[in-house]
Formats: sequence, structure tokens, C-alpha cells
Amino acid sequence: MSEDPAESERYETERYEAEREARRREVNALSGRVAIVLVALFLAFLTYDSARTALRAHARGDDWIYPPAVIGGICAAALVALVTWVAHRAKQRVK
Repeated sequence: MSEDPAESERYETERYEAEREARRREVNALSGRVAIVLVALFLAFLTYDSARTALRAHARGDDWIYPPAVIGGICAAALVALVTWVAHRAKQRVK
């Protein structure tokens, strides 16, 4: 009993495409994780830098609420939202 060459080729092509799709999904997932970590680090740095700038401005008697404290608050809120979103997605994947 021999296999049809066309059917065998179609099977190999489908298998190759499935493997390729799996690799693409893995690469996309990894790059998404890297992007999230970089954004979190950037937001953490901006929050720290804005707080430091606000403290220096307050010590000198300059305006410290706007813009340094406001920008720091926005960055901190964005960081909290990002961490919450990541935790929520991780909890969904566990289910």
C-alpha cells in the first residue's frame, strides 16, 4: 500500500506551516514580554526622575507641583496600570 505523493507533499506542507506558525507565536510572545519590561523600566525611571526633580524644586522654592509632580504622578499611575494589566493577564493564563 503506497501513499499518494501529492497527499504526502500536502501533509508535509501543512506540518511545515503549523511549525512556522508556532515559532511565530513564540517569537511574538517573547518580544511582547520584552516590550512590557522595557516600558515598565522606562516608566519607573520617569517616576523616579520626576520625583527627584520635584523634591529639588521644592527645596529651592520653585514650582514643584507642575510639571514635575504631575508628570511623576502620571508615570506612576501608568506603571501601576501596566503592572495590574500584566497580573490580570497572568492570572487569566493560569485558569
